[in-house]
Amino acid sequence: MSIKRSLVGGGIAAMGLLLASTLVAGAQTVPTPTTTTAPASTPTPKTQPMVLEVNAGGRVLLRGTIDSVGSGTLTVKSWGGEWTVNVPSSAEVLPGGDASKFSQGDFVGVLGAVSESGSWAVNAKTVHDWTYGKTVNAENTQNRKSARQEMESERARTYQGTASAVSASSITLTTANGTAYTVNFASNARFLNKKWGSITVGDIQNGDTVRAFGTNANGTITATVVRDISLPKTGK
Repeated sequence: MSIKRSLVGGGIAAMGLLLASTLVAGAQTVPTPTTTTAPASTPTPKTQPMVLEVNAGGRVLLRGTIDSVGSGTLTVKSWGGEWTVNVPSSAEVLPGGDASKFSQGDFVGVLGAVSESGSWAVNAKTVHDWTYGKTVNAENTQNRKSARQEMESERARTYQGTASAVSASSITLTTANGTAYTVNFASNARFLNKKWGSITVGDIQNGDTVRAFGTNANGTITATVVRDISLPKTGK
């Protein structure tokens, strides 16, 4: 029996993906009802609901928890049991673009299509890990706070321009008025993207728009914070 027939024949198929538009926006939560005997000070626990919707064309909206993370695949527990989620390089992976950083127990949403090559498998178009997203947001907030504290504590300024001659220790930064600066990275330099996420020097490419914070001595900037605002390249 094909996976389409089992889904439709078993009554699992939905008339349409009514919740597809909310996949990227975030998971809804459903409060668990409190009992009448619970103390007034006890907070109402909240759960993240599993979701499985499949239309007649085989398009899938799936939500559940990760059971395991493989190379290019996730195993997700949801309605019907465990689903193999194939994550091709073309899939949009949120946040960060790297599903290998997801962990067992994370709550994820998947938008894709039923795989005809295997039972209970989905070829993903979009995968969103909300649990990991909270961690990333917390890290980015801390990075932003730390970077701003460093900026406020030093006699320095921010220079913005287009990066070229990118190397492990420096870049050339050309501003909008055509002034070119050599930007040397301090030993304790922090490298961040537009969203204040941590990156490495290797992520900076020629042609990126970069903001370098540091002191300028005769056209040579010693930067303690380097922020590539061309990254991420997409909404990931």
